[in-house]
Amino acid sequence: MRSWLENFLKDQGGGLKLLLIGFLTLALLIPLSMVEGVISERSWRHKEVLADIARQHGGEQRLVGPFLLAPYVTETSITVPATEDIPERQRLVRSEGYAVILPEDLKVSAKLAHTMRERGVYSAPVYGADVAVSGAFVTPDLRAVIPNLKSVQWEQAAVVIGVSDLIGLAAAGDLAVGGGKQAFEAGAPGFAGRMFGRIKQTSPAYRDYPQSGGADARFGAIHARVNFASRSEPGARVAFKTALNLKGSGGFFMAPAAKTSQLVIEGDWPHPSFQGAPLPGTREVTAEGFSASWAVPALARGYGAVWHGDHAKSLLADAVQGAIGFRHARPDDFYVGAERAVKYGVLFVALTFLACFVLERFGGRRLHPAQYGLVGLSLALFYLLLISLAERIGLAGAYISAAAVIALMNGAYVGASLSSFKRGAGAGGALAILYAAFYVMLMSEDDALLIGSGLLLLGVGLAMAATARIGKRQADSVSTT
Repeated sequence: MRSWLENFLKDQGGGLKLLLIGFLTLALLIPLSMVEGVISERSWRHKEVLADIARQHGGEQRLVGPFLLAPYVTETSITVPATEDIPERQRLVRSEGYAVILPEDLKVSAKLAHTMRERGVYSAPVYGADVAVSGAFVTPDLRAVIPNLKSVQWEQAAVVIGVSDLIGLAAAGDLAVGGGKQAFEAGAPGFAGRMFGRIKQTSPAYRDYPQSGGADARFGAIHARVNFASRSEPGARVAFKTALNLKGSGGFFMAPAAKTSQLVIEGDWPHPSFQGAPLPGTREVTAEGFSASWAVPALARGYGAVWHGDHAKSLLADAVQGAIGFRHARPDDFYVGAERAVKYGVLFVALTFLACFVLERFGGRRLHPAQYGLVGLSLALFYLLLISLAERIGLAGAYISAAAVIALMNGAYVGASLSSFKRGAGAGGALAILYAAFYVMLMSEDDALLIGSGLLLLGVGLAMAATARIGKRQADSVSTT
């Protein structure tokens, strides 16, 4: 004779099993979180490799300038208060500085050729760029800009170009300016070099992207001495032209520092992500590469045509931060896909458990809770299998392979446990359909919420169908006894 507890467990078996399945689903959060930690670790290692390649080949390149730097002297009269022995008097305070004069016109044309650098299972695109720089300076009236200006040493002027990662500067052609040619020298003239050395600490561009070089970015400058004494009259126009050969990775940018700035980029990378404001006015992206062009007027840049004093440092950092260009988009970045996939892991486990629970209702055999647990563990291992294969064959092939292995393994296991080939095939088929829907959800960021909501609704519907007769069976059992 059965005890009341045995009768209770038999009558309430469906409901209690659903509660147990819910508990197992929550318990599987532990292995899923461990798998997520492994994926995050591999993703971080990938970023470290990208940063290391940037340090050796050249990181994200940002061109700033050319600028015309002119040293000046100011004299300010200050009042010295009287003392017991000395009456009040005036004293001249002399100070020196550099006026940073932005171009009137600037055009930068860059042609980029890409290759892939591999390190172990990781790879990163790098490029070589032939950059043509041309434009013109118009001599400003510095007395109208700089208070208490005493003199300007135009004969000691220099044209300076800032480069975000100097290790990638392979060559710099002579600067053609004012009918002559001048070779570039390293650094910026005099104490103006300190202005460029501070950019990597002040600009967020060097904290937000791993291939910018981060704290190791060798931002610096090159300069060419130019005697502007014969062109110092306000309104004098002086054309310039030069060429640079740069190596880099991650992206290419230019600061729109002229009254009229134009940037034209052509490259053989098929997945550019255009950055900065404004976006390119014209663009063309094909499977073979891309081309894009920008035209930025002075009113959109947010700073004046002449910088001087302590504000020049912060304005230069603003120019670097406001650069326009592109970054390498990686649609095959499987780490992002794997991280998104594991976040939906609990949903996937719950739907699989519900499918198994529904299959149980169509036969006499039942799955033991331990068997549910093993099915859940195999679903958690799917993500490890996915990331390990993706590092070798890419996300699409890895997903298909991992999904096929897990679906076949669980279908065979459920079929053997229930002694039913049909129900095993049903379990494998249900997993295959879930994996297919899950893949579509992962690949479509815009529709991910809609697909996820649909899967949840499907799961709730299955739960309702599976539990609709639990109360009726309990009532029938009571009336029979």
